[in-house]
Amino acid sequence: MKKNAVTPPDWLASALLSSIETPLASFGAKTGRIIFANRAFENLSISHIEDPAKADFFDCLGEKAAATVRTAIKSLLSGPGESVKTSFWMDIPLCPSRLFKARLTLHRPASGKPVVCAELHDFTHEFEKLAELEEGMRFFREVVEGSPVGIIVTDMQGIIRMASRGARQLLGYEGQEITGGKYIQDLYDGNSGHEIMALLKGNDFGGPGVIDRHHIILISKDRERIPVCVTVHLLRDFAGRESGTVSIFQSHEDLEIERRLEEVQMQLIHADKMASLGKLAAGVAHEINNPLGGILLFGSMLLEDMDFSDPKREDVDRIVQEARRCKEIVNSLLDFAHQKKRYQEPVDVNAAVEQCMQLLGNKANFHNIKVSLGLCDGIPLITGNPSQIKQVLTNIITNAVDAMEGEGGLSIKTYFSSAQKEVCVAIADTGPGIAPHVVARIFDPFFTTKEPGKGTGLGLSLSYNIMKMHRGDIRVACPPEGGAIFTVVLPVAEEELP
Repeated sequence: MKKNAVTPPDWLASALLSSIETPLASFGAKTGRIIFANRAFENLSISHIEDPAKADFFDCLGEKAAATVRTAIKSLLSGPGESVKTSFWMDIPLCPSRLFKARLTLHRPASGKPVVCAELHDFTHEFEKLAELEEGMRFFREVVEGSPVGIIVTDMQGIIRMASRGARQLLGYEGQEITGGKYIQDLYDGNSGHEIMALLKGNDFGGPGVIDRHHIILISKDRERIPVCVTVHLLRDFAGRESGTVSIFQSHEDLEIERRLEEVQMQLIHADKMASLGKLAAGVAHEINNPLGGILLFGSMLLEDMDFSDPKREDVDRIVQEARRCKEIVNSLLDFAHQKKRYQEPVDVNAAVEQCMQLLGNKANFHNIKVSLGLCDGIPLITGNPSQIKQVLTNIITNAVDAMEGEGGLSIKTYFSSAQKEVCVAIADTGPGIAPHVVARIFDPFFTTKEPGKGTGLGLSLSYNIMKMHRGDIRVACPPEGGAIFTVVLPVAEEELP
């Protein structure tokens, strides 16, 4: 102590200790009789302390907590140490049980009996948060490890900490074999692990900290090579530091199943939309047809009675022409609404293509189009309605020529896919191609990219529905070099297979 330092009187020291919010108490190590207790300790005591000189420290804690503290003091008295830490649950009146951590310090005065000073800290809130965190981790582990999807979680050293059921099945591991200190790099072919960590720092595959659907090769327990698609996320702790990775693996078979399910879902949505629009189109067409027929009839009669020199004749003729165009639109609506599966018979697709070209080839907009036909000999017959199939081919060929605006190249090829048991007609043009957002809507009714008055937007929609009635399809591709390729796909019946 410094010279001239003032030693505070006992009452001042007692007042300072009493004002501290941490529960404090001192008591005889062997008797348990309280020598001093501050206000915070008195408030949590299970018994009211009227006279600290007569109160028992262990009685204030309760039976369960007292047993734990007695054991700690016994070890403190018998050992060389001066302090010990312990924890216990304490039942406080009118409150839920609280968890306390206590620091017990033993004082051995030269004269007199040993005294213990107790410092108590309420650890209940931290304990509850820790329990919530542990429960969350347990739940997370169960979700990951029970998932049929291939999931692997690693720390920053690349050591596998969790592996899902799907990952274990994919790689041929059982139980905890894959999480027993194994590095994820051991599962990759070549240097893929370092490559993935490098890609996680860039922006090319989903942004920093993310790799989205990257194709790699995994090595199974039996050293088999397994091609997969992997999505990787970089994990971070509360401070933002990198703490590990979570990788989600999909086999090529899973990706194919996912793609097919998406196709089926889109087909169901499209079919439902077609049914609703068909009913609407039929109702609108019938309502418009009657007054439109009257306009066309009386307009034609008026035109017949007018002299060729009449200045109004041109206007009436325009009325008749536009009425006829409306009539064609109404008929298209009725065709769209009343699509039915017609009589089917064996059809030669090559002959259908040739007949379509004989019909269309003499039109004015075909004069500057260079047509290339590549019809495969010996392709099997398909079962379908000849008129409907020619209608589909005519619609697609006409659209291709319109897209080239009267000049370009048109290629029509037929071939047989023995693996898929399908006859295909590929119709390619050298036009400007089709934008991706347009491809997504190209078979929607009334959707068209043509100028107003040059298309109803029903041709491709009608063709698509005809193909579905034939259990076929229309596929669209847009090569990077430009143009568009429409492939009409028709299944071949078993009896027609070579």
